[in-house]
Amino acid sequence: MPGKKSPSQAQASHRNVALCYVRLSITQSEDDENSPERQIANCEEYCKFMGWKSELYKDAEGHKSGTKEETRPEWLKLKARIGDPDVVALVANDLSRFHRKGFRMGQLVELCKQYDLQLVKAAEKRNLDINDVTVTMWIMMEALFNEYYAEDISRKMIDSARYRKSKGIVVGGVPFGTIRPKKDGKSGYLERSPFGVWLLNDGKVVEGIEDKSPDDAQAVWRSYADAAECTLRLYADGRYGLRAIAEQVNQHGYYFRNVDGIPVPFSRESVRGVIANWVEYGGAIVGSRARNRRAKNVTVENVTLNPDRAIFDVDLCYRVGKVRQERSRDKMRSVDFGVHVDANIYPLSKITFCAHCDRLAAESGDPSLKTYLTGLHASKNKPRYRHKETKHKCGALNRSVMADVLEADFARLVSLLIVRPEAVPIMARWFADLNRQNQTEDKRAEILAEINHHKQRIQNANAMFRKAHLSEAEWENDIGECEHQIELLQAKLSNEYEVQMMMELTANKIGDIQKNWTLATNSDRQGFAHSLFEEIIYDLDTRRIVSFKM
Repeated sequence: MPGKKSPSQAQASHRNVALCYVRLSITQSEDDENSPERQIANCEEYCKFMGWKSELYKDAEGHKSGTKEETRPEWLKLKARIGDPDVVALVANDLSRFHRKGFRMGQLVELCKQYDLQLVKAAEKRNLDINDVTVTMWIMMEALFNEYYAEDISRKMIDSARYRKSKGIVVGGVPFGTIRPKKDGKSGYLERSPFGVWLLNDGKVVEGIEDKSPDDAQAVWRSYADAAECTLRLYADGRYGLRAIAEQVNQHGYYFRNVDGIPVPFSRESVRGVIANWVEYGGAIVGSRARNRRAKNVTVENVTLNPDRAIFDVDLCYRVGKVRQERSRDKMRSVDFGVHVDANIYPLSKITFCAHCDRLAAESGDPSLKTYLTGLHASKNKPRYRHKETKHKCGALNRSVMADVLEADFARLVSLLIVRPEAVPIMARWFADLNRQNQTEDKRAEILAEINHHKQRIQNANAMFRKAHLSEAEWENDIGECEHQIELLQAKLSNEYEVQMMMELTANKIGDIQKNWTLATNSDRQGFAHSLFEEIIYDLDTRRIVSFKM
């Protein structure tokens, strides 16, 4: 394996801690659920071979998107450890575990260079030479592919959710007291939950099902579905507030199942959550989350419940909806099911930072003072960018900037990045010369050996598939992975013409962004900006971009 130290060398060094990162993607099968265990095994195996002490960081409780950082607490902890003197490497099963955003992967590579860390793909038992410009370029290419994959999956999931909603199937979390059983591998319609709690004679509460009672002859059964129905009936009566209903439901011995799956006493908020789902309990779908649903917009007049799909009596659900509507604080003005159709998308939101805040953060050494600009829909025709926090004070005389002014300035910046067509061959020759200088005979031999290794893996996978030791899905995954790696390795041996073609493609892509900026939707503009730039520093007083980072 290129670039690796022997175990004895690694052990002799005081830098012997490898930060291993594990992330669970969307779970769609039992194989996916085992993914964290496979990742951990691969990472620890590599660390053992290198003589490193593995330090595990695991974001594997539910789906943790690689396109974001703030939703991955363990990753943030790992990131804070990167600069420590005992850290020698960052290890993950593959690069997509770290990030599915190109610019964030670029940041990670720069951090590894800054602190002289090794970057490892454990599944391939491969240590990436980030000081090789060719390797770095292909890391970024792979990061862009990973980012595209995440966006493509997101679009497909949104379309799938839309289709299922059109069929009356609840998408996402199900209301309390219901389940969504699996039927023929696909999500079915809502049904009453068979789960609940047993109230034991010694005062303990045990979750279970009615058919399997605990070893306590005096245990009392309380169903989650019955708890939800009791809550709806008390609310439909119209005489009690949320807190009073919670007290009465608790007196009946019912329990609420919280987001962590733990039985807890009913509270005001849990009652609110139950009654907000009166539409789903009545067998209908309105396309918005119950917690975001406004009572004045989803009413008995504009929702038709479905008795064939209803969990509880439809008349009861209608009464709940009517009481909820009557208790709404203001009169209904329009019907949009809680969706703000006039909402703006701000392409440069969250990557544009105030120059005054940036200067304060640098002078004080406090990065928390650095504040990004976000969208402000002040009026229908005057969208603006302003500080994330409206009360933030940084010394800027102007608090906001018109969106079209900032975005026009950004478009001019992008136009300055355009590479002239006649310059592409010169850049290609320079890159090819540099590549040849960095590519020694030993390096070429290592690349050819890796190519032969992946070809052998393809032959082995074909043999295992013929003998039925591999499923078709596993076989396709192994073949696809090997072919992808072979293409990347062969590209390292590419000639000047192929390098020129690749650079022309890149230059054309940037040119397309500049050409299409004025015609693109705000959603597409946002994708362009966030894929190209890490940050843009904007001076609200002088109305200009003062610096940026790709």
